[in-house]
Amino acid sequence: MKRLNIRKYLKNQKGSQLIEFVAVFPMVIFAMLFIWQMALVAYTVVVSEAAARDGARVASVKGDYQATVQKSASGLDVQASHGYGSSSYGEEVTVTVTSKVPTVSIPFVGRIDYSLDADATMPMEEDEADED
Repeated sequence: MKRLNIRKYLKNQKGSQLIEFVAVFPMVIFAMLFIWQMALVAYTVVVSEAAARDGARVASVKGDYQATVQKSASGLDVQASHGYGSSSYGEEVTVTVTSKVPTVSIPFVGRIDYSLDADATMPMEEDEADED
């Protein structure tokens, strides 16, 4: 009767690299998806702020600021609103852009719906007819 030598099997390293790869690979994929999601958030912030600034410029001359915001934020789901006010500089307009951040479907987390706001304020331009 042969005796089973367990020490020989415990010191065997065959297959350990495969097990380590299988254990680490999902974490690498998760990290890549997380980095991609953060890039989408940064992109949305930059585009939303630019769209708000463009919309405020157009609204300051009483133009169609919503069309300008939609063109500036092409590819994003945005909503624009505006308000008038006054400051030490005179009359001004503020345009607020609310953008839905595109999301990546991350396993075990799913899609997370969130939005962010960006606003810009510009002084109102005086009409040439008002100057006469």
